[in-house]
Amino acid sequence: MHWFRNARYAIALVVMPLAGIGFATQIGDHSTLYIATIYLMLAGMVVLTLGLAYADKSLTE
Repeated sequence: MHWFRNARYAIALVVMPLAGIGFATQIGDHSTLYIATIYLMLAGMVVLTLGLAYADKSLTE
């Protein structure tokens, strides 16, 4: 796998928790359901990114 593909996955996996931390500073402004939905979507994006990275690595080898 090329280094820039690894870099893209690494950047995505760093940005998503940062988005969650940034959102956590605004928790008081939103309902509990909204907060749960956002964090489930962030968790889903992390899982999807890891799955794509694994598939990309296994298919190119």
